[in-house]
Amino acid sequence: MDLKFLKQLVNQGEGFKIEFKKKAADPLKIMKEVVAFANKYGGYLIVGVADDGRIDGFTDVDGELFVLEKAIKSRLSVKIDYTVYKVQVSAMRQVLVIEIPPSTKQPVFLLYNLKRRIGKPYIRVEDKSVQMSKVIRRLLKERSKSEEHVVSFGEIERKVLQLIDQKGYVTVDELVKLDMDESEVVEAIIHMCLANILQEVPREVNDRFIIHPSSKLAWNT
Repeated sequence: MDLKFLKQLVNQGEGFKIEFKKKAADPLKIMKEVVAFANKYGGYLIVGVADDGRIDGFTDVDGELFVLEKAIKSRLSVKIDYTVYKVQVSAMRQVLVIEIPPSTKQPVFLLYNLKRRIGKPYIRVEDKSVQMSKVIRRLLKERSKSEEHVVSFGEIERKVLQLIDQKGYVTVDELVKLDMDESEVVEAIIHMCLANILQEVPREVNDRFIIHPSSKLAWNT
């Protein structure tokens, strides 16, 4: 990675796959971003750039990297792959870019209690890293098994598709309000996602589920 590519990333601003950090002063907080990228589609953690996009860099980029790599190795529930780039931005300063691919084992947790290995999973929602819902957590865990899934269409599945046809998406809460059992609703939605009938859209509050772009049903909505 060179300075030209770094500037292209910075010009895009913070978003779904890009996060700026001025420095690694709070590595535990930064690990939220690492976990969130690993639990979704990957992304770039750029350290040495202010929130407004000002490229400051560091004179001691190795010190910043040491702090971050120590946290990655100790604070994540599973080992993840990542690539480190040190980009020269001036004669004395460098910016640290960590490219994080999606983890092959999801969900990834940020461990707050190392002794008991207790933590929380995070996921990227627009330009934020938010705590993952229990539904998305279960979905990612099942998806990591790479098993084939077949869906039997019953009352819940038909209502899911009906609501999506009306407004473009559905939430678990909307279905529960229709006097449907929450556990059965969650089970149905998870299986529909695993069968690529639905696609999850994680949100800070109330995840949404839409028709999967690759589903044949997408052509009929």
